[in-house]
Amino acid sequence: GVFDLFDAAVGVALRVEPAARSAPLLEAEMPWEADDSVSPLFIWKTDDGFHMLYESESGTCYATSDDAYRWQRPELGEVDFDGSTANNILKDGIVGSTGVFIDPHAPSQERFKAMGGDMAWYDPATCEALDAGEARKRYDAQEYEGASYDGPRAEVWGRMLGWTSPDGLRWEPLPEALGNRPVNGGISAGYDKATERYFCYQQIMGYPTEVLNGIGTASMEEESQRRTIAFSYTKDFRSWPAPKLIMAPDAHDDLDIDFYGGNYFPYPGRTDLHAMIVPVFHRGAGHVDLQIAFSRDGLFWTRPDRRAILAVGAPGSGEDCQLHPWRSGLVELPDGNWAVAYNGLSMLHNAREKFPGYLFPHRRKPQIRYALWRPHRLFGIEADREGRLTIPTIYRQADRLRLNYRCATGGWIAVELLPKTPNRLQPDPAPVAGFTFAECDRLMGDESDRVVTWNGNSDISSIGESISVRVRMFQAKLFAYNV
Repeated sequence: GVFDLFDAAVGVALRVEPAARSAPLLEAEMPWEADDSVSPLFIWKTDDGFHMLYESESGTCYATSDDAYRWQRPELGEVDFDGSTANNILKDGIVGSTGVFIDPHAPSQERFKAMGGDMAWYDPATCEALDAGEARKRYDAQEYEGASYDGPRAEVWGRMLGWTSPDGLRWEPLPEALGNRPVNGGISAGYDKATERYFCYQQIMGYPTEVLNGIGTASMEEESQRRTIAFSYTKDFRSWPAPKLIMAPDAHDDLDIDFYGGNYFPYPGRTDLHAMIVPVFHRGAGHVDLQIAFSRDGLFWTRPDRRAILAVGAPGSGEDCQLHPWRSGLVELPDGNWAVAYNGLSMLHNAREKFPGYLFPHRRKPQIRYALWRPHRLFGIEADREGRLTIPTIYRQADRLRLNYRCATGGWIAVELLPKTPNRLQPDPAPVAGFTFAECDRLMGDESDRVVTWNGNSDISSIGESISVRVRMFQAKLFAYNV
C-alpha cells in the first residue's frame, strides 16, 4: 500500500492569527504623564474589580476598572506633582521594573514581586559615572573607529533589581541586587510550581551563562551582536545566575532585526505548552512590531510563522511606529477574550528626539491598548483554497470531537476518523465506518466549540482509546481541537 494524499499536509499552512486592537485603555494625557511613554506593567483582579500598574514619566501609576476596558485614575494623594497630590502616582513604586508577577509560593508580605534593571555609563578606567552627552560621544567614537580607537572609553555597568509587595501598591525594594550585571529591561518572570523555582526571560547583555552550559568553546551570550532572549532560573528569588540564550534571530529572519526581550505566558489550561510575544526591532526601518513563539519546555522555542501577529498601525493611529508589549503574560478578560497589554508609539525607535517635529507630523501621545484574540486563536492551520492534513494518533479523552475554526463565505471543513495514523506497517488503514468524509456533516461559519457530527451522530466512544483525524478544508482556518 501507499500513503493516501490526505496523510500529507497539502494546500495548508501554519499561520499566525493577527490580533485585534482594543480602543486605548489609557493615553498619556495627564500632566504627570507628560509626552513620554505610558507603559503597562501588570493587571490583576480582586473582588473590587481590576487593577493596573503602569509606568509614566513621573513614576509608577495605578488605575482601576470594573470591566478591564474602561480605566480610571484614582487620586491617591501620595506624591506631590507640581504642587498637588491629586494624582495616581504611587509613593513606593517600581520604577525600572518590567517583570511583575504574583508569587503563590511566597509569604503574604511578599506575594507580589517585580524585577528590573539599573544601568548607567561609566569610565572603566576611573569608575566614574558619565553623563548622557559624554557617554554618547565616547560610544560613537568607539563604534566608528573600532580597534583603532585609543581615547577614553565608555562602558555600561548595571544590576538586576527586585521589589516585593503585599498588595501590588506598597512596594519595598530589596536591599541587595539580584545579580551584578547589566540588565536591559524586557524581563518576563514567574514562579513554576512544577519545578518549584523562579524563572525569567530577559535580554542578554554580554555575560557568559551560568546555567545550561553547552559544549565547545563558543559563548553565544558574550558574542551576540544583536538583542536576543535568554533564560535563567533559581530557587532563591534574591540570587539569580547569568542567563542562557534560548532565542535569537536566525537564517530565516531579516538580517537587521533584534528581539527586545519577550512577554512569556503559559498557554491557558496547559502545563506543557508555553507562548511568548516577541517585540521585533527592525533596524533598517526603525519600527517595532510583534511576533509569537511557542515551546513545550520553555527552553526550545519555535516561530512557525515569522509574520507579525500585531503589525504597526496606520499613520495617525498613535501606534504607527512602535509596539511594545508588557512582560506580565496573558489576561483572560471578562468578555472571554485573551489579551496582551502593550503601548503604542508614533515615533521610530532609532529617531532622535530633536527630529520628531517634522519627521512625524501625525505624532500622538503614547497610549496603552490590548492585543485581542478569541480563546485558542493565536495560531492556526489555514487553507486558502482546498487543503488536506492528518492529525496524528491522539489518545482520546472525550466522547466527542470539537473544533475551533473559521470559514470564509462558501468555505467548509469535513472530517473523517482513522483507528491510527498510517505508517509503513499499516500504510492504508480504512476510515472508521460511520465516520468517513462522505458521512460527515460539513462545518461552516465561525465556531469556537463546534461538535463534529456524521449523519447527525457525534458519539465516538465506540472507536477506541486512540484515533487519528483526517481533515479536508476549503477556504478555512482550523485553530484547535478537543477530543
